[in-house]
Amino acid sequence: MENQQKPKLSNFEREYFIQTRKEIDTEKRERDQMLNFAVLVLGGIGFGVSQSQSAQQFLQESQALVIEIPALIIITSLFWVRYKKLKQIADRWFALYRIVMRYFGRERVEEMLEGLVYKNLTGWRYILKDFVLNIALCLPVYALILLPSFNRYLPVQPWRLGVSASVIVLHCVISSIILGRKIHDPLPTLTQE
Repeated sequence: MENQQKPKLSNFEREYFIQTRKEIDTEKRERDQMLNFAVLVLGGIGFGVSQSQSAQQFLQESQALVIEIPALIIITSLFWVRYKKLKQIADRWFALYRIVMRYFGRERVEEMLEGLVYKNLTGWRYILKDFVLNIALCLPVYALILLPSFNRYLPVQPWRLGVSASVIVLHCVISSIILGRKIHDPLPTLTQE
């Protein structure tokens, strides 16, 4: 069996690798802060509603959609920014993956963090999590949208229920379009075995 000596990392590559890993950690923290902000927005809306009798009455009216739809847009926009941040993080991981592939080979890299992250970035693991969190955080707003359709003093009004259901379905479809796209490695395919 032929013993092939792999080249060693240059000082520049070593520093580049370390700096890129630090940048990934910074980007991940910023991404998590966006999730915290989404929860804060939702909590603020909930607190405001719970403290005001007039707000509670307003939310039982059809006109409340003028507040509820922007709330859905805000929450989903934060997840869209998280998706864009994930793409930036992915680009860095793809670059690191190339470096370790060059120096360690495919078999060893598959057992390294870079290989594991590379494989999962091009799959659904990270994307699906944010899509599910987006829908989960929007559930209270969905409930507020449906609330006027089930007024205890009036019979169920099909047109209100239809409008409410349409808004919710449209939001889910738009969310899946903007948050459900897989991430692709922008670098050329590796042929090294």
